[in-house]
Amino acid sequence: MEPDNHAVAAHAPTRARAAAVRRVFLITLALNLLVAVVKGVYSLVSGSLTLGADTIHSVLDGSSNVLALLGMHFSSAPADAGHPYGHRKVEILAALGIGVLIAIGLFEIASSAVAALLGHRPAPVVGWTGFVLVGATMVVNFFVARYEHRRGHELVSPLLSADARHTHADLYASAAVLVSFVGARAGLSWTDGAGSLVLVVLVGRVAWEVFRDNIPSLLDAAVLDPARVTAIAGEIAGVKNIHRVRSRGTRWAVEVDLHMQVDADMKVEDAHRIAHLVEDELRSKLPELTDVVVHVEPITPS
Repeated sequence: MEPDNHAVAAHAPTRARAAAVRRVFLITLALNLLVAVVKGVYSLVSGSLTLGADTIHSVLDGSSNVLALLGMHFSSAPADAGHPYGHRKVEILAALGIGVLIAIGLFEIASSAVAALLGHRPAPVVGWTGFVLVGATMVVNFFVARYEHRRGHELVSPLLSADARHTHADLYASAAVLVSFVGARAGLSWTDGAGSLVLVVLVGRVAWEVFRDNIPSLLDAAVLDPARVTAIAGEIAGVKNIHRVRSRGTRWAVEVDLHMQVDADMKVEDAHRIAHLVEDELRSKLPELTDVVVHVEPITPS
């Protein structure tokens, strides 16, 4: 059986895209681990609960990068007999996995914050070194978030975009840490627990965005505007009507099917040729398409 030329052509850029996304995650994984180590060491030295909570957040960043790399490994696998539409939704599952990790982190942070506020913990001992270290990690996170966001946009990767939002949230979390440091130096022990609660709100917003952006793909929500598909296909000579346009998949890998009507007395080979022209035109105007199915129907005389 000869390979489907369209499938082979579609899979080639998918492999290249997957390799590019993996490179981004390897770079961010190394940086996230460095940030987590720096925060973790100083949280132990200073006794800062807020920085400890932020360390958990940074550890989750590294864990999500590992999860993303595993997801990319499976999502880049080609279609097979058991998975004729490919394995691309594994990447969506990985993105949702990031959301789950964030939610776990939220629970840990909230529990520690409440315990601190009720237990009257003493203010942590924070020196100027702490301000410098946290400021340095903010600089690293800022550039990592910008890098991931830019590459996620270029590669049309929801996984990179989700992780970029997660990394960007670290900036606000670190800002809360700095505020708690100021309170600690002023002898206000409650600012440590309060700062941790601020982290809960900030990180919770990121978790919501990850779930909001990725769950629809798993539910086969429409990806393309049917009117746009109809307009493109309707430009082909011989096409009398386009209807029942459906799409599913992800923004970078879309499957679409549609019904095309032609003259009832048209030869089968001519109708088949027009269907191929419709498919080629759609793939040309919509490069994110990985599968196009055109159902040919005779137009009913009025």
